Amino acid sequence: MLMFIPKISNQTDTITTTLIIRDGETLVSSGGGFELGFFSPKNSNNRYVGMWYKKIPAKTMVWVANREIPLTNKSGVLKVIEPGLLVLLNDTNGVIIWSSNTSGPVKTPVAKLLDTGNPS
Repeated sequence: MLMFIPKISNQTDTITTTLIIRDGETLVSSGGGFELGFFSPKNSNNRYVGMWYKKIPAKTMVWVANREIPLTNKSGVLKVIEPGLLVLLNDTNGVIIWSSNTSGPVKTPVAKLLDTGNPS
């Protein structure tokens, strides 16, 4: 089965079930204070999904999703799936590396990076 999932081409603050973030792309909060995307710490090739202050020149991490299970290459994909989970997948084999929690199913799930630094 062939499935087309469009990439995010412009900076945005929202991921939906049809808009995904691949390694090298980021979300930026509407006020420009926070950015979310893939990164590697100094002296490491491992890849993580994290959030940092956008306006501070040195990347200052404020949150990391997959701290316990890093990706070992740049094949990661961050997307929203039903019933309303934000998930990090290893795009090579589709394995879920990390996922958020949900209090219940959502009809049209989205993940939005707010100016407070919190996702909603």
